[in-house]
Amino acid sequence: MDVNAKDFIQQLDLFWGQLFTYNHTLMKRSEDDKQFGLESFTDIMDFYLTSQAQCFIKDFLLQHIGSTGMLLTARCFLEGLALKRMYEKGKISDLQIELLRHQVHIIEYNYYKEFDDIADKILFPEKLEKDKDDAVKFFQEKLSDRYSKKLINDIIRTNKPFLCDPYTNFRKLVGENLGEEYAKIYGLYSQAIHPSVNDFYMNEGVWQTIPEILSLIMEEYKSLPLSQFTFNLYSASIYASDITRRYENLVQQECKILIDISNVFNSFFDKNYTSDTLMSINLLMSEMCTDKLLGLCEQVKSKWKIALDMFSSFYKCYIKYFPHEEHFRLLEEHERVQIKRNLGREFSVDKAYSFYKVLYPNGVNQETFEKSFLTISGYTVDEKGKTKNLTNIVKDFISKFVDPKAEVSFDRSMLLDYVESQMLSHANGYMWYANRGAWGDVNNVIIGMDMCLVFILESILTMFNAHKAIEETNYYKPIINLVRNSVKRVKVLCDEKIKILGVPGIAI
Repeated sequence: MDVNAKDFIQQLDLFWGQLFTYNHTLMKRSEDDKQFGLESFTDIMDFYLTSQAQCFIKDFLLQHIGSTGMLLTARCFLEGLALKRMYEKGKISDLQIELLRHQVHIIEYNYYKEFDDIADKILFPEKLEKDKDDAVKFFQEKLSDRYSKKLINDIIRTNKPFLCDPYTNFRKLVGENLGEEYAKIYGLYSQAIHPSVNDFYMNEGVWQTIPEILSLIMEEYKSLPLSQFTFNLYSASIYASDITRRYENLVQQECKILIDISNVFNSFFDKNYTSDTLMSINLLMSEMCTDKLLGLCEQVKSKWKIALDMFSSFYKCYIKYFPHEEHFRLLEEHERVQIKRNLGREFSVDKAYSFYKVLYPNGVNQETFEKSFLTISGYTVDEKGKTKNLTNIVKDFISKFVDPKAEVSFDRSMLLDYVESQMLSHANGYMWYANRGAWGDVNNVIIGMDMCLVFILESILTMFNAHKAIEETNYYKPIINLVRNSVKRVKVLCDEKIKILGVPGIAI
């Protein structure tokens, strides 16, 4: 490492401590009910932004480059900074800040309302309903002289009601307040954290934007006071624990298993969807491990959506659709087209439509196909031109984990964490006002990741065993043997992790 690079790392080490101290101060204020209403818009946004900034710099220092979780963190920072700039430009009124203080109950109700079957196990349903009704009434009273009843209802259904604009989106807000170049970067990050062929970890163009985000963070918080904390001091205190080191070692062993399987698939198929997916899961698991160990639980919860989207879409596009390769080709074309759209370049869906017609000779015309194909989950377009949204793809996948004998089936816990992940993964002020329980306990996310991983590996094994029986060949025996042994090893590692997570009085 040259002198300049070493100095820069030392600078980041100190800067992380400044962010940590500021974020901790804001967190304590957000938890103090007596101070409700005294918080400024800057306080609310800085709490969110410094959480993202801490995580981003941690990922940079620990070299988690390649993980889609790092791109989610960067995207969240751009969203929060865009809203902060709006406020500084006078585009957010005192009324909107009042609405921001009340919208949390609307946001929570919109996400939690489908959990009526387990509501009494996870929250107070009567209070949830009453708080929502009170918040809706507040919005109606404040906005009735400005907007129609229909528009107010549309506003309430968005994930950022306080802005009073049901037609805007974060990409547009980033472009208007940070510039179109950042809007393009935002679009690429958004694409990378949604299901794709999962090869963004090797997309140099995306990772070359990391210094720009780092520069934004350092410029925004360059005036923070010095802190007694540094990243090295803080992490050293955490890793002084034998349990912490043991836990990280278990995760590292899991990740090594995924890398080994990925490499074997590469040796058989060159670059392929399975290898890229397993590599992406490996990178995300490693990053979420350090999030967990360093106390960034809100980051673990936020990234659960990425993980579950990835597992669910891989299962749908690879396992369920096997051996119809055209489904994967649609996914591949979807990524190619979306990259061009995000960069403002010309694109064509001709190739994608040709794959679609192989799958569905009697399918819809190209114009109807294109309209559906350009949506987030456009690669799921069916014979009637309909697509399946991500939440429903996830619901289909986690139905594999239903346990009718359990008081609360784990699939419901998975979905609950998923919707809480959605609430946290946008800069809508939710994190300041939310009950910390919505993101403080992430053990179920860790366990859920492992359950999904084992299920996916077992599904791959079943598929290749069927392939072997049908074709009467031993050609794929190395894959079958490796995956079979890997499933056994991963199960042992998962059990060890559960034991550590369940140790009374231990917080890691």
